[in-house]
Amino acid sequence: MSTTELFERRRENLSRIIDQWIASQRFKTGKEICEYYGLSATYVAQLLNSKRQIGEKAARELEQQLGLKSMSLDQQELQIEQVKNTLVPHLYSMQAVEQELFCLKPLNAVHYEIEPTIQLQANHYAIQINGEAYAPTLKSGWWLLCDRQQSAQTADWLCIQFINKFCLILELQRETEQELQCQSLDGKRQVRFQKQDVQQAEVVIAILHPEQIQRR
Repeated sequence: MSTTELFERRRENLSRIIDQWIASQRFKTGKEICEYYGLSATYVAQLLNSKRQIGEKAARELEQQLGLKSMSLDQQELQIEQVKNTLVPHLYSMQAVEQELFCLKPLNAVHYEIEPTIQLQANHYAIQINGEAYAPTLKSGWWLLCDRQQSAQTADWLCIQFINKFCLILELQRETEQELQCQSLDGKRQVRFQKQDVQQAEVVIAILHPEQIQRR
């Protein structure tokens, strides 16, 4: 098989996978799939429109991000059944930066088992607490389940990600058109942030114990 033919096969298989997931009604659009798996919608659109070639490295990275078996995109006859049930939520761990400040470190969700009673939607993701920065309120090993779409209300906990990619977990006190007014989870510190400095602020909807999301 020529390199060009392999690129085209990967593109067709990626397109089939996206179409299957939309047909299964787990997602409404390709953009929603990209947001769910942390992919750039523009990048994926370029791959699907043949504006970019899907090379070896890109193919393996896509499979990993989408929770697919390695080499799935290279199959001559992609077995759709293999990809119907691979939908997994975003899982992250906290990568400490300084005190309570952290970055989100993506985890390979295929290595984790989620308790069946937890109803996860495409707009959900979970962050595992590492270290004692948020103790005693949050213990190391616990998970925070966040919702990308839920509107924040006063007293909600938020995962705030700034434009520099650093994050904080804070309690919302007040929101205005220009800023977020928050306090630390222990209530000891008040802080304000200009919205122009915030990339996203998403509501924590549940705290999960380690046994509810376990490494396989």
